Amino acid sequence: MYLTTAQEMRDLDRYAIETIGIPGVVLMENAGKAVARLLTDRLPHPGDALVLAGTGNNGGDGFVAARHLAAAGWRVTVWLAGPEEKLTSDARVFFRVCRNLGIPVVRDAAERREELSRRIAEADAIVDALLGTGIRGEVRPRALELIRLVNENRRGAVVAVDVPSGADTDTGALLPEAIRADWTVTFAYPKWCHYLRPAAEHCGEVIVADIGIPRSAAEHRPPAARVNDPSWWREWLRPRSRWSHKGTYGHLLVVGGSRGMLGAAVLAGMAGLRIGAGLSTVAVPAGQEPILAAKVTDALVWGWPDDGEGRFAGDSARVLAERVDRFTAAAVGPGLGRFPGEGTWLRGVLETLPCPVVLDADGLNILAEHPDALRFRKGETILTPHPGEMARLAGTNTAGVESSRHVLAREWAKKTGCVVVLKGTHTIIAFPDGTQMVNPTGTPAMAKAGSGDVLSGVIGGLLARGIPAAAAAAMGVYLHGLAGELAVRTSEHSLLASEILSQLGTALSRLASDRARA
Repeated sequence: MYLTTAQEMRDLDRYAIETIGIPGVVLMENAGKAVARLLTDRLPHPGDALVLAGTGNNGGDGFVAARHLAAAGWRVTVWLAGPEEKLTSDARVFFRVCRNLGIPVVRDAAERREELSRRIAEADAIVDALLGTGIRGEVRPRALELIRLVNENRRGAVVAVDVPSGADTDTGALLPEAIRADWTVTFAYPKWCHYLRPAAEHCGEVIVADIGIPRSAAEHRPPAARVNDPSWWREWLRPRSRWSHKGTYGHLLVVGGSRGMLGAAVLAGMAGLRIGAGLSTVAVPAGQEPILAAKVTDALVWGWPDDGEGRFAGDSARVLAERVDRFTAAAVGPGLGRFPGEGTWLRGVLETLPCPVVLDADGLNILAEHPDALRFRKGETILTPHPGEMARLAGTNTAGVESSRHVLAREWAKKTGCVVVLKGTHTIIAFPDGTQMVNPTGTPAMAKAGSGDVLSGVIGGLLARGIPAAAAAAMGVYLHGLAGELAVRTSEHSLLASEILSQLGTALSRLASDRARA
């Protein structure tokens, strides 16, 4: 499923109307009907409904919804936020239909503040058809007052039409306030604000409704982003050949695990095996090797020269040349730590490894201070920062990252030629060609130490199997989130990273079953 900006959605509408020949009123009819259907499905006992309609096409959707709600037995009143003469041509069609059917339409809603406030408090359902995706800049004072009236006085359920009024469609910002909806019915494809804070917190449950725009409209000029869905990469999830052996599925190298952080490297190494890599080697400072060897039975252990304090020696990357041809992918960073000579060390590792690399954790923090480490990198590279690490890479702060997640991820992917996986709720996967994916799987329970190390190993294991970086990143993020959802058995507060690890097989099995059904 594609994910659109406001302009991309306008282009799709225009193509459907002008090139394919679908009348705009048909699309509006389907949109308004979908909104009404949502309310009648979720609230099966008709009551009092208030439709707050603007003068644009979003308001036209509201007029259609009003008609269908009235037909379903609801007592409906439409409050028009603006003069009738400013209605768009399509919206005016359904305004007249409502008037001809005797559905009350109260004009100049902003001028009747006290009465509207009372009606909002009495309504069992409110349809927000005020602004939609067309807003540019801050909300005008009168519209802002209506938004605040709804938020402060509503008693019943609120459904937003396309996007909550007051939310910036493309950035997720509030302008400066948005309707707080229980449901948002959006049309054809989801929009960026449904996945970006703070607007996403105002959307409630998002329902994507088909309003009759053919898929060929999107294929004519595809939007630059999409929701991460198995249909995009499932072809790489093939059954194993009965003639295969461990070498068939590649060898993952995990480099990390300094003193006190061995667990991070172990989680990554085990995740690589759980996701299907044939072999996994965990490289740690030599002094940590005996401890690791006593703990790990499934992965191989490799000690690199250390500095005597449980950290990698600054020149320890030289040993990589001894075995570099054995590995088909690497994950560098889980439990790595910081140490003297780290910039030269990272450059040496990245230059020596010809295979795909996942760079995570302190590998990213070192890169932030030594960006030239990527200069001579030849193989595919995936960066997996959390917001704090992204802030260090981009020279900003965490708040700056969170306010422009998709922009920063896209810019860094284009700038570095790497795939960037910006972790968090709705992880963003950005590709060097400027396209992006937003991930729908995961749970707040995964906000726990070690979760990111498991992700590094999952993506690394998929790379080791020979899956291209773009598909490995998207597949890994999706499966990691799904495994986290499956791992929550009791409380979302108590989930451990090792439990995510244990559910990777179940997540793979579920996708395989879905593939078989398809």
